[in-house]
Amino acid sequence: MRGGGFGPGAMMRGGIPGVWAQEKRDLTTPVPVLLRRLGAVLEDRKPIIWRALLAVALASALQMVPPYMTRIIVDEVIPRESRNLLPLILVALALVHAFRYGLLYISRVAIASVSQHLVYAMARVLFEHIQRLSLRFFEKQGTGEIISRATSDINILQQAMQGGVIQSAVGLLSMVAYAIVLLALDWKLALIVLTSVPLLVVASHVTSEMLRVRYIKVQERMSGVNAVLAENITGVRVAKAFARESEQSARFTDRNRANRDANMSTATVQAISGPLIQQVGVICTGLVLWVGAVRVGEGTMTIGTLVAFVSYMVTFFAPIEDLIRVNATIQQALASAERVFEFLDERPDIAEKPGAFDLGGDDTVHGHVRLEDVWFRYVPDKAVLRGVSIDAPPGTVVAVVGQTGSGKTSLVNLIPRFYDVERGRVTIDGRDVRDLTIASLRATIAVVLQETFLFSGTIRENIRYGRLDATDEEVEQAAREAHADGFILALPGGFDGSIGEAGVMLSRGQRQRLALARAILRDPRILVLDEATSDVDTETEILIQRALERVMRGRTVFVIAHRLSTIRSADLICVMSDGVIVERGTHDELLARAGAYRQLYEAQFQTVGSAPTPVAV
Repeated sequence: MRGGGFGPGAMMRGGIPGVWAQEKRDLTTPVPVLLRRLGAVLEDRKPIIWRALLAVALASALQMVPPYMTRIIVDEVIPRESRNLLPLILVALALVHAFRYGLLYISRVAIASVSQHLVYAMARVLFEHIQRLSLRFFEKQGTGEIISRATSDINILQQAMQGGVIQSAVGLLSMVAYAIVLLALDWKLALIVLTSVPLLVVASHVTSEMLRVRYIKVQERMSGVNAVLAENITGVRVAKAFARESEQSARFTDRNRANRDANMSTATVQAISGPLIQQVGVICTGLVLWVGAVRVGEGTMTIGTLVAFVSYMVTFFAPIEDLIRVNATIQQALASAERVFEFLDERPDIAEKPGAFDLGGDDTVHGHVRLEDVWFRYVPDKAVLRGVSIDAPPGTVVAVVGQTGSGKTSLVNLIPRFYDVERGRVTIDGRDVRDLTIASLRATIAVVLQETFLFSGTIRENIRYGRLDATDEEVEQAAREAHADGFILALPGGFDGSIGEAGVMLSRGQRQRLALARAILRDPRILVLDEATSDVDTETEILIQRALERVMRGRTVFVIAHRLSTIRSADLICVMSDGVIVERGTHDELLARAGAYRQLYEAQFQTVGSAPTPVAV
């Protein structure tokens, strides 16, 4: 990157030792690249931007009229006592100012429109992109970090666009215009003024890069504050249950203190750079007054010319303070843009191949699922699944059991392609899931997770999430089959009652029954139940199991269960241990072998005289 000055081109690399020393973070994205990418977002708004800049240019040109009028008054009107010209000059000045303010109004409204579009477009693009990212992205990025970039960083871009662009454009155009006028009035004095420009460029060159580095740190610290805040709100019941409010407050205070220190570091740079840059203008003004006074005494310059020159010179330096402030705003915006584009540059681990096959509707999918010598790992040095093979013809119910951490959930997560296998393959109806369109693959599968999540809204909306075109009658029927209609109708508002954020107003068992209703409404060809009845009582579980008989009939089902009584009628039970299948067969076959499954079964019912009579799966 090369450049200087107060505008976007001034955001340079560099730095100085001593009092401004700062922990460095590499600025990996050149400013021109950031500006081009932001420009691409505003491509359809460029005509509005050009009109705004034209209005700014005309307003800057009109700003040069008043000092020229002052020269006429001092050199001609006053000496000749031409008082009749004064009213005309005053009227002309009033019209010039009115027209100038009108142009600035037009430009500000236009830029406000552009800035609002920037927020809308960036937020939409970022949200849609994040939705396409793989689960690994959400595993490494905290909720607070994602929210901060999608809200705080984008709002900073909007504020810079709305305030900084106009001010910087007006300031820079004014300085250029006044430099031309100064040269026309007296080129010798103008050279004194223009010698300050390189000093201003160097000063802004240094402070710009320092500010950008610090603003990135500020945004990172703010993300940390948001992360603790979001985590504390989500886990408030745990904090209260363990009386850990003071510890949570201490965590928040630590993050907040780090954010404060980062902001103070930025404020220190601004506090030093502002007066330093202004001092250049003060010294230059003193030199001009000194030289100009000598020349007036020698008779080589009129007083009116000196007064007009000084007026133009003061106006030339006037934008400096605004440009210093705008420069900080632009640096903060560029830091935010870099953070937003960092997320936009994330590529999903699960990518759809060009020309991927569309499975079509459920009427064309049989639901034959095969896992063939599947290997999978989350981290390079530890395999979670090792050579797992399962053949589940259409209509087969496959139960997967094993101790915690044996790889059960990882196995079923490969079917809807939440993750990709490292070796081997997963197929549906003979086609590798990696060769299918993601939308058609997941449209044939319904997943009910142990950790049920509900969206804020009504009960009806959450059940209908399984199939958005479902009628109210179909939604209510799905709730009845999940045995959720009883508690739903007892709630205020019934199906149209609010459940609060993430279903906070419901019990875990109630939330799980709504998730089951959502899956029933989807009526999928392949169904994955990951501890889908773990949070309901035994009586409700029996009722739900009976309801699931209809859903499972003719469909391929993968069931993860710790309650082994619920899977006795499964067509195939796979016992997992340390990422491998150590046993497989039916319930009776596995009990007869007296192996790992029997140990699990007896351990679960060792305190009970006999195992409860199961319901068919």
